[in-house]
Amino acid sequence: MYRLYGALLRLAWAVVIPYQFVIGLVTGRPGPRLGERLIRGPAPPAHGPGGLWIHAVSVGEVRLALTVIAAIRRRWPGSPVHLTTGTETGRALALEAAGRAAAGAPDDVSALPFDLPGPMGRLIDRLRPRAILVIETEIWPNLIRAAAGRGVPVVIVNGRLSPRTFPRYRAARRLFAQALARVDLVAAQTREDADRFRALGAAAERVLVTGNLKFDLPVPRADGEAVRGRLGFPPGATVFVAGSTARAEAAPVLAAYTALAAADCGARLVLAPRHPEDVAPAAAALAARAITWRRWSTIDGTATGDWSAVLVDVMGVLPEIYAAASLAFVGGSLVPRGGQNLLEPAALGCPVLFGPHLDNVRAAAAALVAAGGGFRVDDDTGLTAHVLRLAGDETARRAAGARARSVVDRERGALERTLDAAAVFLGPASAHGGR
Repeated sequence: MYRLYGALLRLAWAVVIPYQFVIGLVTGRPGPRLGERLIRGPAPPAHGPGGLWIHAVSVGEVRLALTVIAAIRRRWPGSPVHLTTGTETGRALALEAAGRAAAGAPDDVSALPFDLPGPMGRLIDRLRPRAILVIETEIWPNLIRAAAGRGVPVVIVNGRLSPRTFPRYRAARRLFAQALARVDLVAAQTREDADRFRALGAAAERVLVTGNLKFDLPVPRADGEAVRGRLGFPPGATVFVAGSTARAEAAPVLAAYTALAAADCGARLVLAPRHPEDVAPAAAALAARAITWRRWSTIDGTATGDWSAVLVDVMGVLPEIYAAASLAFVGGSLVPRGGQNLLEPAALGCPVLFGPHLDNVRAAAAALVAAGGGFRVDDDTGLTAHVLRLAGDETARRAAGARARSVVDRERGALERTLDAAAVFLGPASAHGGR
């Protein structure tokens, strides 16, 4: 089964790599980083054996990884950490954290190697980690196989298998069962996630429900009015933030904002696309509606501006911007993407709107709806109606925001439960036989 998997993977990369080179040339973005993916050329910075390798695919997972790293260093000071990422946006967030010497910043960052025995084995041999942590749903069979063959424990942290992705994994159960049988611990978000990991082949006794780490993400220490000033918005304005939006969600967001602005001429909008390539289409959509707007990167924050909307064109600032929100819509949910992090605005006491596509955030959405701090909208019309209702009733809006924050406060603790469960692998090398 591994041979077939390897052959299919090589075939896929033979198609994808030339495409990535072309896209890189056209857009100016980095290409596929073949040296890092093949583990050729300069080795990662040497910090001796016994550190940790953490893999986090993109921005959301990297944010979790930074929180996990900070907590590990509090418990076990001096743990060197190498972080691999699967996207350029995730890499940029990790490097930004390293640049400002954040508590959870990794010691070094590289691209995840191709999931082939050679590259995966070479990186493990170079790093000689005492354990490998994989954030959420990244089951790489050859990574797990190479680690097991070298006696390196593998822990899946914040494990999640959504109803949408589970059938795809189950279709290749023979392969994933062999891999998951070698995983030392799966710290799953929910009982349903745990059941799916067991159904795929993870050993039942090695799968624990520890909760969702997103409840434990640090809340930005940002003053809402100060952030409004940075946005160039007047004090007291109703601010509608649409965060992590997909390209197709710009139109319904702008329709909802247009209706809001008609009812409240002082209302303001912040539109934050999920992916950098969606910024230009969002800018075109704003211009087409004749909305006065500015890019976040062009505002110096020294004075109130004459614009009605801000388009966020940089990564890593959205959690802070939510502090300025009167209400928020979280994207990837009106389109079949599975939804993005609903808890960032909720943690700041902001009522949260989201669409019906919630495979990635189903438990968080259910908790917010049950508490009255989150509101599901089924379509464009529903989004506009809920925006107008919440914006027009300050008392109800503030109460909903308080209930949203209470959900996050109540559910905290997954991080410590995860570290407790994985302590035998994450502690100093001498604590578990000198791995």
